[in-house]
Amino acid sequence: MKKIYLVISVVMMFSLTSLAQICNPPCTPDVSCIEVENPGQICPEVLPPATVNVYYDETVTVIPPAEYSGLPVIYQIRIDDVQGLPEGMTWCKSQEMFVVTSPYTRYCCHITGTATEIGEYPLTLLITPYLNAFGYPVEQAQMTDDTSLMIIVLPQIDPPVANFTASTTTAETGVNINFTDLSTNSPTAWAWTFEGGNPPTSSNQNPTVQWSVEGVYDVSLTAINDGGENTLNMTNYITIDNGTNILEEISGDIKVYPNPASSEIIVEAKDLVSVTIVDILGKVVYSADAKSEKEVINISNLNKANYFVKIKTSSTEITKSITIK
Repeated sequence: MKKIYLVISVVMMFSLTSLAQICNPPCTPDVSCIEVENPGQICPEVLPPATVNVYYDETVTVIPPAEYSGLPVIYQIRIDDVQGLPEGMTWCKSQEMFVVTSPYTRYCCHITGTATEIGEYPLTLLITPYLNAFGYPVEQAQMTDDTSLMIIVLPQIDPPVANFTASTTTAETGVNINFTDLSTNSPTAWAWTFEGGNPPTSSNQNPTVQWSVEGVYDVSLTAINDGGENTLNMTNYITIDNGTNILEEISGDIKVYPNPASSEIIVEAKDLVSVTIVDILGKVVYSADAKSEKEVINISNLNKANYFVKIKTSSTEITKSITIK
């Protein structure tokens, strides 16, 4: 919360009419705003930051001061203008006059709009006070308020692009598999889902998971930041095989080789339907329907990096990791 201190402005201004519109619909003052020590109060003390090109909506609660420096008791105040707002923002007030009452009455101003430029914007309130002269309000010279309220406009945050890798995609039951978050745009929260895994979910950035039953399992990651969220679902990503050849049984004897590769890869599978290659950002860099059960794919145009090969057969879909070097 900030005190309201009224001081004479550099240029003495007289305001015969208000410069601001009354809010429609009305704004609602914050009932938790308390006048701790006269003169006056403004809440909140620090305005929430705005984001460039994102709509801003904030209510400022005002408790009018009973007096100000060098002059006697105030009868009422009129807020004439809020100067220094970022381009694209405007303001309105709850009513024309903010009357000094005992107990005090809360009023409000409403700041809205979409800022177009990042930066720091100190705000100046222009206020016309009215003194009490034998029960009648007498208008005084317009004053400025030095509460140093400021709106900080931050750059817009892009939502994450979820991505991850695992220490291995094929293991036996009871073996730790370490997952590493590779999401872009600096996520601040993570929501993992591990089909059949222990634990089945995690909010850690880089969790460790075990599986106790043989099978092929999906893994999902939702990466979150202030700009939004994004989810990557990897179907049949983890294979748990204790040497019973479950991989061949489930995947239809799917093979991808050589790995690492440089110029081409070969995908073999019974009843092969399609092959898709996805980079670590989730972008599809190759996709084609299969013409046979053995597809030779030219990868010489791809950058050296890790990729995921999604292989679809008539009975299953499985994802394998490859490295292009």
